[in-house]
Amino acid sequence: MRLLVDGVFFQLSNSGIARVWRSLLPRLAAFPGVEITVLDRGRSPRFAGVEYIDFPSYTFTSTAADSLLIDVFAKDCGADVFLSTYYTTPTQIPSVLIVYDMIPELFGFDLKLRAWQEKNLAISFAQYCLCISENTRKDLLDIYPDFDPDRVVTAYCGLDSKAFRPREEQEVSAFRKEYKVAEDYCILVGSREQHTGYKNAGLLFESLKKQDQLRDVFDRPNRPEFEVLCVGGEPEIQAHFTEGLPDNITVKRVDLTDDELACAYSGARALVYPSLYEGFGLPVVEAMSCGCPVITTPHGSLKEVAGDAAVLISGKDPGELMNALKLVRNPAKRDELRERGLERAGRFTWEPMAEELRRLVFKAADERASPEIVNFMEEWSRLRRIQADIDVSL
Repeated sequence: MRLLVDGVFFQLSNSGIARVWRSLLPRLAAFPGVEITVLDRGRSPRFAGVEYIDFPSYTFTSTAADSLLIDVFAKDCGADVFLSTYYTTPTQIPSVLIVYDMIPELFGFDLKLRAWQEKNLAISFAQYCLCISENTRKDLLDIYPDFDPDRVVTAYCGLDSKAFRPREEQEVSAFRKEYKVAEDYCILVGSREQHTGYKNAGLLFESLKKQDQLRDVFDRPNRPEFEVLCVGGEPEIQAHFTEGLPDNITVKRVDLTDDELACAYSGARALVYPSLYEGFGLPVVEAMSCGCPVITTPHGSLKEVAGDAAVLISGKDPGELMNALKLVRNPAKRDELRERGLERAGRFTWEPMAEELRRLVFKAADERASPEIVNFMEEWSRLRRIQADIDVSL
């Protein structure tokens, strides 16, 4: 079995989807009888047992020609099945697609943009889809009611428990000293805004601007010092988040390694993750695995992932978030959340997802010679060639 994997997402970003594939690729390569070739468009991580081929960078103006070029490389390397790290497609070999979320479709993105048209095409072309939560699977089937439900499965993301584990006080102190982090702080991970603001980080900053409530929440006399530690996401803290904050509330943005992030989680009052939709919500599980209390919402997959191990808020009420920050300061509540979180996080490992992906790949390969699939791919290839010609003329 030869798998052709398009490493396109590594070219585009280094966010959570990249983490998914950094975890899956070495596990897929370890399966007996599985050989992997990665189309490297730039920045693809290297793993033992994986072959890499340089491939042109992805652009959203020549996507049809890109598909036809994938076919050429697939034929040259004798690929049986195609996997994309994002929403790219071939036309001549079966595809198994990981679907991360349905955010563009549900949150009013401009679906006429080529990027989201290509997502639509990738889902339509795929023989099987693997969704990273039951909520994502439900949303996919709601939006694509003609997709055979038997061809859409769920497999949860995992985490690197060697990196994401509770850290000793000495490690946390060293981290705080290196990055000059306040003693009392909470964490925001990833994008703080995104399209239509569904990441909802503004709720935290709005809460912290309510100065009349700060004394009760931080349980200190006079003017408590508190810091919001933003990990990753946009390169600059958006000004509208920080304007109007009390001068004893500081905001800092950092880029961290996994070990550093584990230290940050271990010392934090809480991970604040007020998102209004997530396909999975990997930071929730990573924080729990480090013994960090989590404040999040029940929206999207977040309740499915967090279970009873997090403080759930509506994501719409600043006062509710302030009360949650006060609650997680209570030692008894912290101990309860820590115990539940560690147990919950232990359920998420990468092996089941890798095994499910392997199963779907072999099923897709077995169906490749069926007359229905052959006819479908011939017509698909014809239409993509027409599209490629139109793109050139434009």
